[in-house]
Amino acid sequence: MVMEMMTNATRRNLSGVYIFDVLPGDDKRKPTCFEDCTEEKQQEWLDSLTPEALKNLSIQLGKSLRTIGDQFDIMCGEEESTEEL
Repeated sequence: MVMEMMTNATRRNLSGVYIFDVLPGDDKRKPTCFEDCTEEKQQEWLDSLTPEALKNLSIQLGKSLRTIGDQFDIMCGEEESTEEL
């Protein structure tokens, strides 16, 4: 299911995985990071990739998430305590 175009579209360039897309206000396609593209464009591009390219994309996005999490000390949920009471 493809969702409607994101609101407040902007090029944040976080992952380093670039494809060409047109965001609102653009006159022509520009290099745009995967996460900044519309879901429709993401789906179109993903459909064109080989299984090996999908693996490489997953690894790159994982590295980007790790870097952002480490840089800003972001953690989802609660850290499990290894200490015994």
